[in-house]
Amino acid sequence: MFYTRPRNEKKVAERLEARGIDVCLPLRTVLRQWSDRKKKVQEPLFPGYLFAHVDERERLTVLQDDGVVTTVSFGGTLAEARPEEIDALRALEAIPKSVEARALDAVPAGAEVIVTNGPLKGARGTVDGSPKAFYLSIAVDSIRQAIRLEVPADWVMRTDAGSERT
Repeated sequence: MFYTRPRNEKKVAERLEARGIDVCLPLRTVLRQWSDRKKKVQEPLFPGYLFAHVDERERLTVLQDDGVVTTVSFGGTLAEARPEEIDALRALEAIPKSVEARALDAVPAGAEVIVTNGPLKGARGTVDGSPKAFYLSIAVDSIRQAIRLEVPADWVMRTDAGSERT
């Protein structure tokens, strides 16, 4: 994983992919307002971060890119994303842009769940929400951040005792 210069994530990803490096840059679509128009734009889900599967030689090549600042490390140890995290991040792009909100009846906030349907199948997370919406927080431990998504209630199953499907 690498830190990039501000607003350089997409350009760096394109250059690295052109060199044959396996890159993951999860994007989200947001509506931006300018003085004369509104436009949907793609922006990084984690600004400043770029995930790349590299060996030591390729890591040095990546660090030579003008848009890359340094590698991500915590306490002097290089951060490494698990394959499951990368799979979950890549699956985010397949999630429908408008997901129907569901009530939190059977799954209380804070409950540990596993996604059983949809593009995030197999991902684990924690329920976070209000009576009008159902949100799933998925931790990306390698960068010590989390993603909060709105998902249909029938996509998840509790992982604790009882494991009732909602």
